[in-house]
Amino acid sequence: MSNRNLNGSIALTKLPQSIIIEKQGKSGMVRGIFLPIDGNNLTEKDGAVYMDVRVTVREEADQYGQNGFISKGIPSEVYKTLKDTPDALKAAQPILGNIKDFSATANTVPVATVSDDDDLPF
Repeated sequence: MSNRNLNGSIALTKLPQSIIIEKQGKSGMVRGIFLPIDGNNLTEKDGAVYMDVRVTVREEADQYGQNGFISKGIPSEVYKTLKDTPDALKAAQPILGNIKDFSATANTVPVATVSDDDDLPF
């Protein structure tokens, strides 16, 4: 199996509860983002906070050159509660960003072959 290099970004402000705030810091005003742990179904464990994500990868790129997307994952108990309300279920697991497969384009560069009798091409 070959390695794939998938790059993307996540829009944290698309989480169900997020607030951009400004607070006074030691060197002046600082902009940041506040993400409620419970309101976003985040998990706190061993002093760290985790967010479940789901990555969907397509073999073919879409019209924008994207090969998939990243969406917010939710715990199974939350899914079971919301599965009969499609709008609430969709809101609980928004698409946070897209991914692009750069490994496919990286391997398409032709390689020049040189025999021992030829001079180096550089």
